[in-house]
Amino acid sequence: MALLLVLSISLSSAINYSMEGTQENINSYNSKIDNAPDILKRLVGNEKINIDVIRNDGSVFRVGFVMENARINQTVEGGFSDPSIILTTTENAVNTIRSSDNPIDTFQKQEDLGQVRIEGDNLRTKAKLSVVFSSRVLQFFSNVFYG
Repeated sequence: MALLLVLSISLSSAINYSMEGTQENINSYNSKIDNAPDILKRLVGNEKINIDVIRNDGSVFRVGFVMENARINQTVEGGFSDPSIILTTTENAVNTIRSSDNPIDTFQKQEDLGQVRIEGDNLRTKAKLSVVFSSRVLQFFSNVFYG
């Protein structure tokens, strides 16, 4: 699943606030997810994800990711009209998560503060997001992506 901090933590590495730098970060994400256990890949699965980053200047960077078997296989500048997951965050929140010594706690704090919002389009997706963002699963993702 986009969202995974895997949507915010792991995908935050794929966010560069512009399309130009995004592909290099996507390649890094894909190489890490390729080495992840199959159970993790099944959790992430196949989704169409929009990520909206509200930049410090008030403008919005929006990108869509097509996730297939947990890999980002396509990016769509401007996102999708029908995403299965929407992650909305601020540039400051992403930078705070990226620079944190404890990205799981920082992600959860940013979510509690309303700086990160993740929405699924149906009950199944919402249930998957609930599992993915449980503390245990987030810790597992953190171990996979950050050692």
